[in-house]
Amino acid sequence: MLLLLLACEPDPGDPLVYAFPEGFRWGAAGAAHQIEGGNTKNNWFQFETLPEFDGKTAEPSGAAVDGYARYEDDADLLVELGADIYRLSIEWSRVEPARDVWDEAEWQHYRDVLEALRARGIEPMVTLHHFTEPIWMQDLADLDCAAGPTDANLCGWTNPAVPEEFAEFSGEAAARFGDLVDEWSTFNEPGGYLLSGYLGGAFPPGQLNISVSAVTEQVIPVAVGMLNGHAAAYAAVHAADVADADGNGVAASVGFTNSIQWIVPVDEANADDVVAADRIRALYGYIFSDGVISGLLDRDLDGVPEEAHPEWANTCDLLGYQYYFRMYVKALPGFPPIDAVPCEASTLEILGMDPATFGCPTPHPDDVTQMGYEHYAPGLGLLAPALAERYPGTPLRVTEAGIGTTTGRRRAENIVRQLAGLSGAIDAGAPVDGYIHWSLTDNFEWAEGFRPRFGLWSVDLDTFARSPTEGADVLRGIIADNGIRQSVWDEYGQGEHLSPGE
Repeated sequence: MLLLLLACEPDPGDPLVYAFPEGFRWGAAGAAHQIEGGNTKNNWFQFETLPEFDGKTAEPSGAAVDGYARYEDDADLLVELGADIYRLSIEWSRVEPARDVWDEAEWQHYRDVLEALRARGIEPMVTLHHFTEPIWMQDLADLDCAAGPTDANLCGWTNPAVPEEFAEFSGEAAARFGDLVDEWSTFNEPGGYLLSGYLGGAFPPGQLNISVSAVTEQVIPVAVGMLNGHAAAYAAVHAADVADADGNGVAASVGFTNSIQWIVPVDEANADDVVAADRIRALYGYIFSDGVISGLLDRDLDGVPEEAHPEWANTCDLLGYQYYFRMYVKALPGFPPIDAVPCEASTLEILGMDPATFGCPTPHPDDVTQMGYEHYAPGLGLLAPALAERYPGTPLRVTEAGIGTTTGRRRAENIVRQLAGLSGAIDAGAPVDGYIHWSLTDNFEWAEGFRPRFGLWSVDLDTFARSPTEGADVLRGIIADNGIRQSVWDEYGQGEHLSPGE
């Protein structure tokens, strides 16, 4: 007993310099279409393969990283990491390949996946919509919906039937898996879905449109449909999931995960730049959370919500936030759709524009990731108090954070530096209960294809063999210590920029 007690004592020669609270949750994430392979019944398969969308994606997802078959091996990786939670998604199009037709074999597959996690002491956090939808929900081969909505093509989120169908699917998942799952997310990054699909053209349905009317005529109506879907799914999951899978007294916690980058004005002393940053922040990060937490909609993005939707309010038990980069914003009157330029290289590249033209700062080359945006470690911690202030009383969790790089050291530096900032935010009172890293393994990174490597475990795309990166090794130690030791900080936390590398 004495030896055991001594082993648990902090090492005075290597103390914890950034600690996390007792009970802090640690995990990693993946998403069905990005890892499973063979997803042919959803709109992303169409987006990758239909001739009219040629060039929208770098390559098709194909077999992805064979995650559909290797789910038990990947569950073992979580045990090796020391994780206690895994965020995954159920592919809607697998379990409901045609409207109101359940595929029992696919439902059983996901039960097998969830049971494999539970058997290893890993709690599943299930996302119900991670960027993909069944073809019958919106058929990209018939985007004009010339014949009107049919069972084979409901024509998208502006059809009132679609929120109802999403709620039906969500309730079915909760009824079938409530004994295994207590934590549910309706949508993954709805802001990114909206902007990439209906403004930037990089996601289905591939609409590239930066006209002045694009936000009010395209983005907001789709957002309203999705908010209706979230509220309906929230009610359906709570009604169907009455089993307390982990015995903590809560049968179901339902929220969503929000991509919200650290958005700042190019010139903080310029009032127009400040207002422009606020407008992009609202469009990118706050439309959905304002709706499901406060029941408010700022339709014209002027900072003053003009619509109250009590049917949406208080339908978020846990707000997941996801952070990847810092985005500068420059005011530019007349620049569609909202008089502001987002200084994000890949976004402007889609539009054929050079960020330098608008006075956008140039990031240090060592801080540019494979995705083309800027690594900025403090953002993860800075967002926590900002969200806590905007949504008091709403529990927060980091549900994605990571870096696209082939260099294990850069991945480890990113983890250590971001977690240091998060620890400080929690110490200052931000209600963040966990950190889920993106991603467990390399995966299909949507329009970018397989080039960006986010995995704690790298994947050989020929053999699908998984190999731990330096990031996995470092995060494993942080999880075991529930904090960052001085030696780890000295090795990975120093330096103004990331180590050189792709």
